[in-house]
Amino acid sequence: MRHSLSIFALVAANLIPLFGVLFFDWNTSLVLALFWIENLIIGAFNLIKMVTVSVHGKRVNDLALCAFFVLHFGIFCAAHGVFLWDLLGFDDIDAGHFFANPEFGPFSLLFDGAAVFLSFIEMHGPLILIGISALVLSHLVSFIENFLLRGEIFELKAGTLMGQPYAQIVVMHAGLMLGALAIDKFGSTVWLLLVMVLFKLAVDVKLHLKRRKKYNENLTKAD
Repeated sequence: MRHSLSIFALVAANLIPLFGVLFFDWNTSLVLALFWIENLIIGAFNLIKMVTVSVHGKRVNDLALCAFFVLHFGIFCAAHGVFLWDLLGFDDIDAGHFFANPEFGPFSLLFDGAAVFLSFIEMHGPLILIGISALVLSHLVSFIENFLLRGEIFELKAGTLMGQPYAQIVVMHAGLMLGALAIDKFGSTVWLLLVMVLFKLAVDVKLHLKRRKKYNENLTKAD
């Protein structure tokens, strides 16, 4: 398979929470936090791509899209993070615990999202860092293999890239929220966590292959 390396990295990264649930008693908070944090990783790599194609193509105006993406995607993920935090039944978010200025004004939601991220890191320590490292490595492999080596950098534009992450994260947000609600109702059972992990793996693989197929089809049409 042409994308065997990136697929292998994707599957390997998703196997870590699977083994964590089966053999190391990973709980609901850890698994859901890790999946939410992956949205931030996806956004970070997408931003790098947007900036890269804008600079490489000398389209300076597209840099404004990059700034808008940071704001829009950041608010989207922060709202999800705050909702997840509340759903897991934790105390109110205290952004002032991590940031010096308690008055964040119109950016308060972004700071609350950042506080949720740092709280999850503080709560789960090395375990979640292992999962995060694996996810970063997976997305890095895909970035190098597909964006750099297979030439997406020469074909994609910032406007196209801006909408790419949403198809994946909207599906994941909906699935994980439903899973979290099910766990809230039935308890943090191993089988429910396993279903969530396997669901995420299936969605990740399907969307990855769909993006690669669509990109290859667009190249064929261009030729």
